[in-house]
Amino acid sequence: MLFLTPAMAAWEKDFLAAREAYQKGRMDRFEQHARKLPDDHLLQPYLSFWRLRANNNNLNARLQFIQQHPDSLLAEALRADLAREAARREDWPAYEGWSAQLKRKDQELQCLDLRAGLERGLRPSREAVLALYRSGSDRPTGCERLFARLFELGVLTAEDRYARLRLALDANNLRLARELLVQLPHNERPVTEALTLAGQAPERVLAAAVDNRAQAEVALYALMQLAKRDLDAAAQLWEAHQDKFGPKEQRHGWGQLAMQAARLHDDRARDWFARAGNALTETQHAWRARAHLRTGHWAELLQAILAMPPEMQEEPVWRYWRGRAHKALGAGFQANQIFALLSREHHYYGLLAQEELPVRLETRAADYRVADEEVGRVAALPGIRRALLLREIGLMANAVAEWDWALREADDVTLLAAAELARRRQWYDRAIMTAERTRELHDFDLRYLTPYRDLAQARAREFGLDEAWIYGLMRQESRFVAQARSRVGAQGLMQIMPATADWIARQLGVPRRSRLDVYHPETNLRFGSYYLKRVLDELQGSPVLATAAYNAGPGRARQWQASEPLEGAIYVETIPFLETREYVKKVMANAMHYSQRLGLAHTALRDRLGVVPARPAARVKMAEKSGGEG
Repeated sequence: MLFLTPAMAAWEKDFLAAREAYQKGRMDRFEQHARKLPDDHLLQPYLSFWRLRANNNNLNARLQFIQQHPDSLLAEALRADLAREAARREDWPAYEGWSAQLKRKDQELQCLDLRAGLERGLRPSREAVLALYRSGSDRPTGCERLFARLFELGVLTAEDRYARLRLALDANNLRLARELLVQLPHNERPVTEALTLAGQAPERVLAAAVDNRAQAEVALYALMQLAKRDLDAAAQLWEAHQDKFGPKEQRHGWGQLAMQAARLHDDRARDWFARAGNALTETQHAWRARAHLRTGHWAELLQAILAMPPEMQEEPVWRYWRGRAHKALGAGFQANQIFALLSREHHYYGLLAQEELPVRLETRAADYRVADEEVGRVAALPGIRRALLLREIGLMANAVAEWDWALREADDVTLLAAAELARRRQWYDRAIMTAERTRELHDFDLRYLTPYRDLAQARAREFGLDEAWIYGLMRQESRFVAQARSRVGAQGLMQIMPATADWIARQLGVPRRSRLDVYHPETNLRFGSYYLKRVLDELQGSPVLATAAYNAGPGRARQWQASEPLEGAIYVETIPFLETREYVKKVMANAMHYSQRLGLAHTALRDRLGVVPARPAARVKMAEKSGGEG
């Protein structure tokens, strides 16, 4: 921690007051506070930057600032400002001059680069254009202007617009979908209320006539909306009306139904995927593989993986399951080749792959320990010093931005030294995230920190839990930030929702006044550990089910169980929610690392995942920690 003298504390108070005045447009009050800080104050560049932002027409002053602080985050922001201003004037030579100096470019600047190239007669590659265009997400205004020009030039085609329309509808981005429909020729547009009707009365849309491609896309959207509510009704309607659609739309419709069935663990998914053929989206490819995995059809799983796009096949998840499929089919040599390469990688599938090998390989070099001199060198960097001071006065977003900018091109030694500095300053999330960026040299003690050890040990003893599991979950939930608050309101080290905290407090007999202190590490760890123990007991003693329940609620964890016992890794892989699926993988992999770092008895990851028991007939009601779909 930084310890501020009275004078320093007064300066920081004036700095924060100046910032507030700037945000309110009160530059007179801004100057009253800003002039109290010494010229050599570490945060003085921010005051100069805000003055420049308040007086954007002062080009010479901005150029002088860039010369004085050439390698700073704030100079980068000013260069980006100047580039955008040049683009608005359509002064493309000036734009390219500023753009060439930028270290990082957002989507708008990437689009402006292509526009500048067009003005010089450079026709962009379709690959570069499609990387920006083919998305169901909104793009900045500068990108939309680029896209309009590329349609005029024929670089983008009507087929690209329909492909983006489908992506927008798959993402339920109706604003973008309506914008794309308006861009179609008048004779191809569906009626204005078509998308609204597709959501409210999808049966009517599916039963209506289909006269053009846009109407077909809206009908496919309606099919998916109905499938989410009533899969049986959607399948019956599609069977009855699919002949109104072309062969490609028919196959896509079956692919959408099959994907929803696979998410519901409905056995019809495999047959419907067969009707869809191989012209699948990446998401559909993934769920076809999961449908075969869930039902134990290893040959079909292998075929499904080999039918994926090449880059998708190389993702760790599909490399691992390809190896498992080979092994299940008796092709041990091919399986071990895959596992040997995968076992060298530091993630969930690397750990699982290592356990599949007949002989354990040493896949990780010894931890690299940075010297105090290296830590001191990093601590002296201006950007790092600013980051630490900004954190000290509570400006976390600025602090993180400065930290990341200062280390943007750092080598492994510098990253590890910075991570160690962050650990010493108790900035645990930055320590972990910085240590995770290394490529060749690693320090797993920094990646898997153990703050609050006495509290974690006490709660593990109190509730009979695995301490490594508690740490694995806590690391994933908050990165050990005691004041962490999620976008949905979860709080503290173990990210407990207020309603759940109130329920836990009543179960533990905690006085109402103490319930309000859920951010306090001792209270938060006790509440979170109690809840973890409760869901573990309620869910047949399965750590996998309890981990899924901690993220998505006990009801959903039960809902995802099979009618027969299921290998834990397969249960995890077929969790319908992306957020929960990735969460469980990371927590369980974290627990493996913490078990080693804490000197606990070794338990293989596959044994930790275990066998998830069959779904019980009875349902037990209890408070759910969270309910957001990932």
